[in-house]
Amino acid sequence: WLWFNDIQSRIRTETGRRTKRARKGPKPCSLHEIELTVSELGLGYESDETVSFRYCSGKCIHERRRRGRDNVKKDKARNAPCCRPTKFEKKMSFFDNKDRFYTIQNVSARACGCGSLV
Repeated sequence: WLWFNDIQSRIRTETGRRTKRARKGPKPCSLHEIELTVSELGLGYESDETVSFRYCSGKCIHERRRRGRDNVKKDKARNAPCCRPTKFEKKMSFFDNKDRFYTIQNVSARACGCGSLV
């Protein structure tokens, strides 16, 4: 998860450049894109080659069923849908710093949706 935290930090830096006036509340779940080096993906490859990395981010609306207040609080975090990839790019190819060619699969998102991780 270390690579994930690095990417999240980079994404926050890129998106943090918006003005206060531009922030109108949480955006719905959608596909976003950022330019990263292959090394910044954190998958163990040493490469300065730049790739377009697509990820999912945004708010998912959670419809609550009518239940007791205590049950809703307990279940809120566990059952809340999260914004996640529903489809991935089939392949991403690149050269490492020793000119070896690699193709990796299912790294970059192609479509997003709201759902549970389970």
